[in-house]
Amino acid sequence: MAYKMIHTVIEKGIETITLDYAPTLNALDMNMALELEDALKSAESNPEVKVLVLTGAGRAFSAGGDIRYMKAHCDEPDFSEKSMAPLAGKLSEIVLYMKKMSKIIICAVAGACAGGAANLAFACDFVYCSDNAKFLQAFVGIALCPDTGGVYFLPRIIGSHRAFDLFVTGRAVKADEALSIGLVKEVTTKENLLPTVYAFAEKLTQGPLLAYRNMKKLMFVSLYKGFEEYMKDEAVYLAQCSGSEDFKEGITAFLEKRKPDFQGK
Repeated sequence: MAYKMIHTVIEKGIETITLDYAPTLNALDMNMALELEDALKSAESNPEVKVLVLTGAGRAFSAGGDIRYMKAHCDEPDFSEKSMAPLAGKLSEIVLYMKKMSKIIICAVAGACAGGAANLAFACDFVYCSDNAKFLQAFVGIALCPDTGGVYFLPRIIGSHRAFDLFVTGRAVKADEALSIGLVKEVTTKENLLPTVYAFAEKLTQGPLLAYRNMKKLMFVSLYKGFEEYMKDEAVYLAQCSGSEDFKEGITAFLEKRKPDFQGK
């Protein structure tokens, strides 16, 4: 597959997958999702690749969903079933695949990491971030429930009360808080982010890869075995929310830079 929204490079046994579509701040639409899925599967089958690094180009890791696309199409018949549910399903398939991959994935986050992109980052095995990073479960602002496995991952990483607070408030978690609550492994300056990540990745490439693979398998059984059933429900509930009047008001208010007037419908 020829990539238009991501790019990849392999060096010293480390493959870097970079989300790179500046017009939407690397938003996760279906085209980017399909490219990312292909890159992950290619990396998994490539014996030259020992460790993966996932990052984003430009001033944000990813803005999450493409709000302008949603606004342009939300009044179309069956928008939620034909657009939102399939995308949620594909993103859930991707994060499930990431958890089942034999290779360790390290995420490097600089700038904003919002919505589904935040949950994509948390699906990685390790997350490093720059001191200007911020993580947002931004779904509540547009009247959606979280996608990309967020409600499955976050409680297992930071506990149910903290996770639910982030879902309900949609508030930004800055780098220092992300470190203190266990969302990230290390915080660096933006300039030192990738060098720090690559130093760790290179150390992993020299380790016992079979042991790492089996550790990932055991982690999956221990923490994520029910994820396959969960992701089916996630797509259903997201479709319900994306067909609501509150969703249309939420994306309109977001683009108009005003507070939404939700009616609970």
